[in-house]
Amino acid sequence: METWGIKLPFSYKEINKGLKRIFKQSAWVDNPSKFIPHSYATRARDEVNPPRDPLHLKAAYRLLTSSDIPAITHSFHLEYLHRSLNSQSKHEAMGLPYADDFCLYCKGAATLLHVLNKCILALLTRRVIMRFFDWKKWKHRLLTDETYLSYFWWDPMVLDFMTYKEIWTVWVKTRRHAHQCDFLPRLNRFGPLQFTASVYRKAAKVAYRSRYQIAQELCNFA
Repeated sequence: METWGIKLPFSYKEINKGLKRIFKQSAWVDNPSKFIPHSYATRARDEVNPPRDPLHLKAAYRLLTSSDIPAITHSFHLEYLHRSLNSQSKHEAMGLPYADDFCLYCKGAATLLHVLNKCILALLTRRVIMRFFDWKKWKHRLLTDETYLSYFWWDPMVLDFMTYKEIWTVWVKTRRHAHQCDFLPRLNRFGPLQFTASVYRKAAKVAYRSRYQIAQELCNFA
């Protein structure tokens, strides 16, 4: 009689191999220059502010190929780009108990788009990053663009790759923290200023461990 202990590792290995084949064949091996992520079409259909050029969304996947990105960060950003990230509004639509589709700060629906890009917490962290760009005298127009800061793709005309990677690490950390806070009970949630201080302290620890100089500057600036 077979046991789960025998079947699970085999199943995981086969599923993992299948996913790798699909991803490599569709995105990187089989005509990668013409491949556009399927999530771009669904964003355009639902009018959730996708980048004007689908190649910009594709460029937002760039850092997911880096081996030194923490797995949990990798997973969060991939799910965000794929539009498969968990949210309170999805829980509400599925009729799950204790779902709370309400933004405590903005008094509106706590959709994923709102939590990560429109909420006062998201706007506070975005404002810090924009002021840091201004302090560093980086003046490219994309650095103040709302859509760009919602996806933060790599454009070599805007930032060199290592600078982009360091700032992206802080950017994605702030977004993941906002997503986590949205699942806390209302009484346990941070106020806006406490949230901003907390998230940049966490980002500073990541920057210090990775020895990211620009990222540490950004956290100290915040």
